[in-house]
Amino acid sequence: MRTTLLRKTLRLLPRAMLAALACPAASDAQVPLALADHSLEQLMDMRVEVTSAARKPQKLEDSATAIHVITREDIRRSGMTSLPEVLRLAPGLQVARLDGGTWAISSRGFNAKNSDNLLVMQDGRVLHTPTFTGVYWNAQDIVLEDVDRIEVIRGPGGALWGANAVTGVINIVTRPAQATQGGVASGGIGSHERQGMVRHGGKLGETGYYRIYAKRADQDDFEAYADIGAHDRRDMSSAGFRTDWELLGGDSLTVQGDVHAGRSNHTGTALTISPPTSALLGYPIDLRGGNLLARWKRALSATEEWSLQLYYDHYDRRYFNLGERRDTVDLDFQHRFLWGGRHDIVWGFGYRRTSDDMRNTDIVSYMPARRTDSVASAFVQDEVALDGDKLHLILGSKFEHNDYTGTEVQPNLRLRWKPDKRSMAWTAVSRAVHTPSRTDTDGRVVSTVVPAGPSVYRLQGGQSAQSEHVDSLEAGWRAWPTERLQMDVAAFYSRHRNLTTIEREASFPEAGYTVYPLVFHNKAKATTRGLELSGSWRPADRWQFKASHTWLSMNIRRDVDSTDTSIEGEEGRSPRSQFQFHAFHSLSARVDVGASLYYTDELPSLEIPAHARLDARIAWRAQRDLELVLIARNLLDPVHPEFTNTAGPRTTEVPRSLIATATWRF
Repeated sequence: MRTTLLRKTLRLLPRAMLAALACPAASDAQVPLALADHSLEQLMDMRVEVTSAARKPQKLEDSATAIHVITREDIRRSGMTSLPEVLRLAPGLQVARLDGGTWAISSRGFNAKNSDNLLVMQDGRVLHTPTFTGVYWNAQDIVLEDVDRIEVIRGPGGALWGANAVTGVINIVTRPAQATQGGVASGGIGSHERQGMVRHGGKLGETGYYRIYAKRADQDDFEAYADIGAHDRRDMSSAGFRTDWELLGGDSLTVQGDVHAGRSNHTGTALTISPPTSALLGYPIDLRGGNLLARWKRALSATEEWSLQLYYDHYDRRYFNLGERRDTVDLDFQHRFLWGGRHDIVWGFGYRRTSDDMRNTDIVSYMPARRTDSVASAFVQDEVALDGDKLHLILGSKFEHNDYTGTEVQPNLRLRWKPDKRSMAWTAVSRAVHTPSRTDTDGRVVSTVVPAGPSVYRLQGGQSAQSEHVDSLEAGWRAWPTERLQMDVAAFYSRHRNLTTIEREASFPEAGYTVYPLVFHNKAKATTRGLELSGSWRPADRWQFKASHTWLSMNIRRDVDSTDTSIEGEEGRSPRSQFQFHAFHSLSARVDVGASLYYTDELPSLEIPAHARLDARIAWRAQRDLELVLIARNLLDPVHPEFTNTAGPRTTEVPRSLIATATWRF
């Protein structure tokens, strides 16, 4: 059935292409433009305005950090259809897929399923869960057409964003409602996925705007690995809205929210206390959730403004081993002003309260089953103009108090130097912390059941869990020799201390079994260093090329009294070298083509070989408001593995795939 539908779609595309040649070119601002129709400023990332690097609007060329921006045009031309896939475009990120709905995403090393050193936000709302301080990527299903840009910061961001921004920050910024007026309907059908979305935007009175959307996405099982059957289907339905008002006195108000519900299938090892104690099991995870956010901004003058943001987030996940429900309320205030003509100061405070309710089983449990935690924080950062716009000193810190480790301080010192109008150099020294998660302190997970005895080996948290610390030294250089060429170089050296290890402790009897506890401690340290290169070149109006290369070296050492023999293996779970190259060309005013090549080095600890991936995309603007696109992914081989869960079996591999999409704007 799936193959028949795909063939019908592919037969229709050439006819649509012929129809496109007879239609006038698009002119509406919301209609995708050909490469040649974009200005240099739109295509060259250096002119993009970002907010995550300093918690204030600034040009990318003025940002004294290792930052990359995935623009709306990058997303459209990539042919990617999900948020984790889009993140492959960011240099320095390690993005790998374990199966259809599971991802390992990190920055500057330490990649793993449920990576927990990267802070991810959408419009200021934190996406990671305190359960393990990572992101449930299978529950993130945003409308990519509404994303304005994704700001990806490599390196510590704790001085502004707080704990767990250890190796990077990702901030997804969606478009204001005013920029998404009118209607859009899009749909796609492919060899492994189908999706559809409807969105409409309009006015609310004289100064308000709104948009509403509904989306459905389905993904089939990937290709099975070895004799293990594939069981990684995923489906998700979501809906949401955004409203923006411009109020009297320079105020603005944004209210937005989303709900989602779906199911993500996985394969794991099911353990039971009684024989048979271990068996592979395909199981679904039921996903439900929603959020509501309000942001009020006031501009007091051209150099002074403040904002107040409040959001509520709820999710509910259930599978055979655990049920988890969590409610989070977050308040954030920040104030920016210019003092003495040289000091650009941003300061603020925040409070977050999160409550969970775990439905425990014999295999996975949390003690206590219900817990409420809070985090209170404040930050200040001063950007001092030492020599006009030529030399700036940036210093500040975040101060946090959490219920796990008490007070944490995360300072930051940066220097930005612009010797001329075509280049900028920067250097920074910063500190960030990763605070323990609910699992690190209260989790209990049976990893092995031994019938003889009988006995169980159990991972379990405890009060011994401490914060992980990183001290990082960075330097970078950014240049745009001409309007058509830009280059970015960053180098870093980081020292990680108090890394989490799993230590054996004395056994004890419990409910007729002997329990061998494997307890979370902090008995390892590491150094990481790396080099990150990227650039963009537009030799002619109809051509653009982008490329990047990153190199990473890790050295992990456990303490002499540590019994964790697996911690050093994390060195081989992040690629030592990554490369990507993108070429885009406008064949005509209505036809765009593009190709992207990604190379990822081997992961020796997981026995994952080096692999290359080639994607291609062709788009026809068939009518003024209709675009048809054909996307082919992974053209170089039929399947390849990208990552493996060390705690479970390798079940599926990333397949070659095709998808045809249509977008109609009305």
